[in-house]
Amino acid sequence: MKKLIYIYLLLIIPLSVKANDSLTLKECIQYAIENNLSIYQEVLKVNQASLGVKQAKWQYAPSIGGSINGTFNAGRSIDPRTNAYIDHQFFNNTSDLSLNWTLFQGFKKKYQLKFEEYQHQASQYQMQNTKEQLVFEVVQAFYDVEYNHELLEITKAQIELSEKIVDRAVSQQELGLKASADVAEMRAQLEKERLLSLQAQNKMMEAKARLVNIMNYNAPLNTLSLQFEQPSIFTKDFGTEESIYTTFFNHSALLKTHFLTLQSSHQNLKSEKASYLPELGLYASINTGYFETNIDESGKVIPFRSQWQNNMNQTVGVRLYIPIFHQNTQRLAVQRAKIQVAESDALLKQQQQELRRTVGNDYREWKAFQKEIEQGKKVIEANDMAYEIALQKYEEGLIDIVTLLTVKQKLGQAEVDLLLSELNYLLKEKLLMFYQGNQFWI
Repeated sequence: MKKLIYIYLLLIIPLSVKANDSLTLKECIQYAIENNLSIYQEVLKVNQASLGVKQAKWQYAPSIGGSINGTFNAGRSIDPRTNAYIDHQFFNNTSDLSLNWTLFQGFKKKYQLKFEEYQHQASQYQMQNTKEQLVFEVVQAFYDVEYNHELLEITKAQIELSEKIVDRAVSQQELGLKASADVAEMRAQLEKERLLSLQAQNKMMEAKARLVNIMNYNAPLNTLSLQFEQPSIFTKDFGTEESIYTTFFNHSALLKTHFLTLQSSHQNLKSEKASYLPELGLYASINTGYFETNIDESGKVIPFRSQWQNNMNQTVGVRLYIPIFHQNTQRLAVQRAKIQVAESDALLKQQQQELRRTVGNDYREWKAFQKEIEQGKKVIEANDMAYEIALQKYEEGLIDIVTLLTVKQKLGQAEVDLLLSELNYLLKEKLLMFYQGNQFWI
């Protein structure tokens, strides 16, 4: 409960961020956890489930109640003392205190308590699962911003390279060494690259806006500055696909949520079946009253205190209730509970299959991105060499401008492909770390 209160306080107290601070991935995740409203909603559900547990525990206690009634009668009415009709006004007062205590109900209360306890635990794991989903939403959005940021840097480098080519071509044109058509082609390519740079800038801002929305960032978009890390590649060893799934199976909050939901449905079924059994209870009551129609031998109304003592009545008894027939409602309730058990069991098995498939796919993609990165570096190296050779050939008049620009575009595309592979690799790496129980955001 202290942890829930701590999370709640973090949620209601906005986190102040300086406009010039650069946030790392971990800091973005922490900010989102502390400010995202989905987490706050899950906290409320956990609190609500804890109240269900308390209510189930109180079902073991007896029910005690009392009442005080005051009645003023006028006109023709029945004398509560003699049950005869009278025609004058009178006042009467009755008071009672009663106790009802169910001693045995087929262990229904026990099953209801276990049901609420499982529901409470399930809500806690559901809150953890929501937090983990939020973590990877932030990771994905953060890497989208980083991808578009690096893409923007690549386009800037391409523009800088094209500007140098255009400047050299203009100088050669003035000396009569290059045709004006080549210069025009180069300038057209330069303007196209400037357009691509603007598009990359816009996409980066769109990605940043998505990140801000997920984080529930309480400052203007242009104040969000991110610090991109340069993590090393190929430093992790996650073992085999089966070992990863086995580890994740044992600590997955999502699977624990479905498992506890299944357990609670079993308890609910037992609770419904318990209604077939007899119910044993204890009851007791004490009541008294004051009536203005109660008079003594002299015709005076007996005083309130005297009537309160004289009319005192006490009752103690045992009640045995045997259910026989209630429009078949209990049998139908048991059937519905059985269906809920079957649904919960099927959902748990389906989730296990989906997680096994997801873990397997992520592991295989992580290995595939390793190979893509290795090959991508070779492609960049080859394209860089090809561009240097093509530039030299163009200077010597051995190839035309279209061929040179084509080689240059291949070099830029190779850099973009490598960037995408690296970020996808890092995303899969974060997932595999999570599967192994590594909370990298803490």
